[in-house]
Amino acid sequence: MIDIHSHIVFDVDDGPKNIEETKSLLEESYRQGVRTIISTSHRRKGMFETPEEQISSHFQLVKELAELIAPDLTVLYGAEIYYSSDVLEKLEKGLLPSLAGTQYVLIEFSMATPYKEIHAALGNILRLGLTPVVAHIERYHCLEQDEKKVQELIDMGCYTQINSSSVLKPRLFGDTDKFMKKRAHFFLEKDLVHFVASDMHNLSKRPPYMREAFDVIEKKYGPQRAAALFQSNQELLLEDELI
Repeated sequence: MIDIHSHIVFDVDDGPKNIEETKSLLEESYRQGVRTIISTSHRRKGMFETPEEQISSHFQLVKELAELIAPDLTVLYGAEIYYSSDVLEKLEKGLLPSLAGTQYVLIEFSMATPYKEIHAALGNILRLGLTPVVAHIERYHCLEQDEKKVQELIDMGCYTQINSSSVLKPRLFGDTDKFMKKRAHFFLEKDLVHFVASDMHNLSKRPPYMREAFDVIEKKYGPQRAAALFQSNQELLLEDELI
């Protein structure tokens, strides 16, 4: 499996606090069958503004650590970019990383961002010649149960990602993510999802869940669909091909 959305670089955002936590995440991901991970630490104005040099230097340590854990475990450089007023200029100047050096960029919004703003922002990114991957589409209230809006974004040239945790069966009591799981399955049923990714931050509250999610999708939609959502679409992304 290939994971295109993860927070594995320590001490740069709300992901792992130290290299030991990073090591635990990498080992667990490998155990679940993940062999390539794109590190997508947050870049968000006013909240996550760690200097790029620090993220890059910590990433190099993570890369070395991955090689020690397993020779076939690869980590690649990327970013989860929160859309704000300065993003277009930074993307144009190459100041924000794409996904593993491709034309694909992972973009997130506030849960309450209106659809018109999301549509306009993604249109602006496309005009730069970049291809947006919309992070965790199940979070955005404006897209809830709205096949037409999501299809419109896809028709523009965008791709969509859902989190592996949102694929899991809702817990009977106290599941605060129940609404996101319902949305994620609606998008899966309508064939509006291109990637499932972990968005892992730590093992305690936000672990990978890639194997469990793969098993759920394979059982419900078949092995071919599961392979596309967890591996083959990601391979095309890494080759900078259209999906």
